[in-house]
Amino acid sequence: MQDIHLARILLGGIAAGLVIIVGEYVLNAVLLAEHWAELRHDFGISQPGTAQYASGSILTLSYGVVLIWLYAAMRPRFRSDTKAAVVAAFTFWFIAYVLFLLSVWANGFVTFGIAIVSIVWGLFEAPLAALIGARVYGLGSGFTK
Repeated sequence: MQDIHLARILLGGIAAGLVIIVGEYVLNAVLLAEHWAELRHDFGISQPGTAQYASGSILTLSYGVVLIWLYAAMRPRFRSDTKAAVVAAFTFWFIAYVLFLLSVWANGFVTFGIAIVSIVWGLFEAPLAALIGARVYGLGSGFTK
């Protein structure tokens, strides 16, 4: 049975979190920027400041750590690290993207369009983050295909 290594979870999680941060920046600050501006206007909320971006980045790095913890926990159950990373990614995607975004939409905080675009975006973002984070986790440990 393989052990879970906390330091490698943190390193892999930071790598995965950075992938998610970049992906979320592209999605929300570039592709959906106008839609978010409209929602902020509708809710009477000002543009996010440094504190919001910093706390959002820390939260997103935490998502990366959780994703790689899931991968590390699933790793012994699969014959390949790649398969474990993909299964962890889709588990994470379902919880962090599908359930979260649908609940935010159901409560009226985002439009259905933003929720769906973000959920679909996560189908690519989460596996990429998991594969990169798993690679960092597995450095020096015999990562298998």
